[in-house]
Amino acid sequence: MKSIRLKYCTNNGCTFKFVNRANIKRFDVVEKKGSVCIELTLKTGESVSLLSGAETLDVFNQRWSRFEASEEIFFDLAEFEVIR
Repeated sequence: MKSIRLKYCTNNGCTFKFVNRANIKRFDVVEKKGSVCIELTLKTGESVSLLSGAETLDVFNQRWSRFEASEEIFFDLAEFEVIR
């Protein structure tokens, strides 16, 4: 069962959340001004927006393709900032 790891940070510290790939309704990736933006919509109706300036769209797409085609069990999005 494949999962995606998200990192949520507040003034009190950071926590991680694992989202089962099967629970994702929509997964959109775009590049805006050199940053990779991800919009996740879960089957529960929750939406999560993520932003990373550290990774290019090409590098992200390579990592995602490798994850989808491999036996890896989780995809790490901890370097992405959750936008609230």
